[in-house]
Amino acid sequence: MANSPQHPLLIGLTTRHGNTEWVAKNSHNYLAMLRELGATPVLLSPDEPVHLPGGTTFHPNAQGRLPVAVLDHLDGLILSGGGDVHPRYFGAELAGADPKSISEARDELELALSRQALTQDMPIFGICRGCQVLNVAAGGGMVQDFPNHRSSTENPVLHDVALLAGSHLAQTIGSLSLAVNTYHHQGVDIPTLAPGMRVAALSTPPDDWLVEAFESPVHRWVVGVQWHPERIFELPDTHRRLWESFIGACGERRKANRE
Repeated sequence: MANSPQHPLLIGLTTRHGNTEWVAKNSHNYLAMLRELGATPVLLSPDEPVHLPGGTTFHPNAQGRLPVAVLDHLDGLILSGGGDVHPRYFGAELAGADPKSISEARDELELALSRQALTQDMPIFGICRGCQVLNVAAGGGMVQDFPNHRSSTENPVLHDVALLAGSHLAQTIGSLSLAVNTYHHQGVDIPTLAPGMRVAALSTPPDDWLVEAFESPVHRWVVGVQWHPERIFELPDTHRRLWESFIGACGERRKANRE
């Protein structure tokens, strides 16, 4: 089997820092979700080496980039949530992005890995910041600041998004409406959506200009969502279908690569 207990899928998970304290505080929900699904997470950070099962190790360079060869050992890639992307990566000046939350080392890491993963047709799941990074990696931009979409993790606010009929996301969820959490002040709109990507979900009025999810119609499984589905404990259980679809695509890719 593609994802057996003896040979679990290896899923790369990006993070701003790779030290134990940071990961325990900021990445635990992703790690728990992957382990629940029987996959093995592999942490990818700009400041710590990657240790793969079997002993292979990759080290980031001075700019924070890991060798893209690390992807040859992985079955899928998750671009996790976090701080703002530096607007220079999409040809813009600072206009609302928070300089204190920017990590250019992380930008370098994730943009390089994303572009190579797209080239390799590796399943990619972009979450919140990761959705934005994925869009920039594919040639798009973003809206750097807007109100009313950043709630507190201690008191989460859910709102509905409208899934587009015919999208892979709508087929996966089995509905045209989905309640999501919201922790962001940046995002993608139609003008900044990357060429080749298509809208999968929009926010509801009055913010129906905001792309809440997009997907690639030409890759095996490439999806960016603006919410945090790893926080499954505060969301409708239908969000598990999104995770299961991603893991299924990773398993299919591994099987295809071994045939």
